[in-house]
Amino acid sequence: MKQFAIWEVDGQEYKLKLTTSTICQLEEKFKTNLLNLVDGMPALTTMLTVTHAAMKDWNHGIKYADVQNLFDKYCEAGGSQTDFMADIFIEVYNVSGFFSQALADSMTEKIAEAKEQI
Repeated sequence: MKQFAIWEVDGQEYKLKLTTSTICQLEEKFKTNLLNLVDGMPALTTMLTVTHAAMKDWNHGIKYADVQNLFDKYCEAGGSQTDFMADIFIEVYNVSGFFSQALADSMTEKIAEAKEQI
């Protein structure tokens, strides 16, 4: 299992992983278990909030506005909201211990198949 999800934007790599305390903070903020957020396509605000939480412990001084700017650059380089969910957001969940390795592998395979159809 990988230790971190990596989001590369504009030639820079950012480490992402949710700690237990961060997961608890997010659950309080959203008033739900974080697994409920991946039922369907989450709002961009939700994905970027979780992404910021996953980045802040590993990328010193990163702010929510920085994450929004990174997402803009990501899209300008050819990324999309769907790509972001499949390649980054779900990977944060994988490395943060939400899914067993077998389930993570199965999800990764299904996401790849879905992306081919888009």
